[in-house]
Parts: sequence; structure tokens; C-alpha cells
Amino acid sequence: MPTTNFADFGRALALPLAMSLALAGCGTQEAEEVGQAETAMTEEPGVDGAAVTAGEARSEAAALAGRIASGELEQDELAVALEDLDRLVNDNPVDFPADMRPSLTEDIQSARTAMESQDSEALQEAAASIQTTLSGSDAASTAS
Repeated sequence: MPTTNFADFGRALALPLAMSLALAGCGTQEAEEVGQAETAMTEEPGVDGAAVTAGEARSEAAALAGRIASGELEQDELAVALEDLDRLVNDNPVDFPADMRPSLTEDIQSARTAMESQDSEALQEAAASIQTTLSGSDAASTAS
């Protein structure tokens, strides 16, 4: 019976992803930047299925909201940050209880809409609302 080498398995999975990104971009600078933005954003805990401990998801969400609110992200970086934020909220029900989830989901959707219409003011407002929701929940959890 052959043994499984997990390093070889990981490389086998990474190769098709790398090839598809290379073929999709055909070497363009934009494709390379998108790949770098996705790599940078997905290195955080809780992103792309990486495990998070209690509190890490909320901390990561606050960091992503801060990046979005900064106004310094490019369009592709914004899209990745919003996707990561949405995934964190949906995949971590303990850190984002039912009483705050609808507000966060609505604000994330508002931010996406603002990003697509290139409305930086509305994007800033949505990101600020996300930060307020997250910080309000932190204050409530420490008061208990």
C-alpha cells in the first residue's frame, strides 16, 4: 500500500492553481497584481478555510474593515478584502452571533455595491459601519 506524502499532495493541488492563474493572465501585469493581492489577503487566519481561534475571526474582520476604510486599496484588493470579510462572517458563527450578522452582511453588500459603482464615499460609510458593529460587539462582550 503506497504511503501518502502530504507535501507532494499540497504541491499537486498548488500546481493547477498556479497554472490556471498564469494562463488566465497570460503574463499580464494586472493578473500578477491580482494574484499577489489574493495571496497577501489569504495569508491571514480564517481565510480560505484556515483555522481561527475564538476571537481571531473578529480581529481579522476588524483588520479587513480597517483596510477597506483606509481608502488605500486598489479595486482588486477591495474585492478580495470584501470576499474575505464575508467569508469570515459566514464561517464563524461563534464570533459573529445572529444579532450582529444581518447588519454586517448588509454593510458588506453595501460596500460591494459602492465598490462596483466606484462610490468611495459610500464605501467609506459601509466600512465605518462594519467597524462600528464590530467595536460595539467588543464593548458588549467585555461588559458581560
